[in-house]
Amino acid sequence: MTGPPALDDRPVAVVFRSPLFNPSETFIQTQAAGLRRYQPLIVGLEHKGGALPALAERLVVASRAERLSLQLGSAGPLARRLAPFAPRLVHAHFGTDGLLALPLARVLGVPLATSLRGYEVQRSVAALLGSGRLSWMRYSLAHQRLMREGALFLAVSEALRRRAIARGFPEERTLTHYNGVDLERFYPSVKPSTEPMVLHVGRLVEKKGTRLLIDAFAQVAAEFPEATLVIAGDGPLRSELERRAAPLGGRVQFLGAVPATEIAGLMRRAWLLAAPSLTARDGDAEGLPNVVVEAAASGLPVVASDHAGIPEAVEHEVSGLIVPEADTVALAAALTRLLGSPELRLSQALAARRIAEERFDLRLQSERLEEIYDRVCGT
Repeated sequence: MTGPPALDDRPVAVVFRSPLFNPSETFIQTQAAGLRRYQPLIVGLEHKGGALPALAERLVVASRAERLSLQLGSAGPLARRLAPFAPRLVHAHFGTDGLLALPLARVLGVPLATSLRGYEVQRSVAALLGSGRLSWMRYSLAHQRLMREGALFLAVSEALRRRAIARGFPEERTLTHYNGVDLERFYPSVKPSTEPMVLHVGRLVEKKGTRLLIDAFAQVAAEFPEATLVIAGDGPLRSELERRAAPLGGRVQFLGAVPATEIAGLMRRAWLLAAPSLTARDGDAEGLPNVVVEAAASGLPVVASDHAGIPEAVEHEVSGLIVPEADTVALAAALTRLLGSPELRLSQALAARRIAEERFDLRLQSERLEEIYDRVCGT
């Protein structure tokens, strides 16, 4: 942005994310835009475009000097730019950015809350250190400082909270806070689709289980000759996955990276969502995939693995089917069962929407987040 942020009289929460934003991180922006009693000031080190319209006038992108200073552990230059806005707290997303924002919160004299979303808790220290990524390597060496000095940690699922505590995060300062979903953007289709589409959404990396899904769909395809598997997402495994799916021809469609604004429409066209997440060889695992929550809001049954926080959003035999992790045969059987039963799909669609309304409504989760802000700020 070129001018100063357009703020009002509400207390300011600095929302810190190093890149503003990676294409798959609309959930961070949705959470920030959902604040009501607090106003977000979005701060980062790199502007990658794609900010939601509601946040476009609230961005602060660090200058080269401010970025270098912060990366070296000195937040003074950036803190001086933010101080006139009198922020009440800093809320960083992912542990790597929590560690980066720690000196910023210290200089500003405000508490630091850090959202934990998966890899920073699930991956081993050795895997982080050997990743070759500077932010992960720094985190592997200094994450205990964040554990000691961070005011609060927000795990995106109860399963991830338990894992974080086991890894050393302080139990009394580590809470569960679910990402909310906009129930007005994600909603069920008025008229059920006649197209037997299995939808899979996510970055094409090992933990998403896409390879497993393609193998399972190959077993399903003979029984349902009109069914298609639509994969929305991109990533380092795409070429390998396309080769694996080649024998199925046009039955498997790779859409590449799909704008967030189009995901809801895809969900209203699909018969079910497949989310066969698994633990990758380097230990990487999910917290709670946002796509599972979005599917619930869309009234879309989910076939998913018993992995991380997924069972907190998908009730087995109620709003979807849960299968053992990395079990191709069980995954194929669950897909076959749902594809072959419109009655089951309808009952699970209704249950899924109810669960989204009760547990994941953005307005409800935003209120809870602001209550957490109140407590950490001492108000």
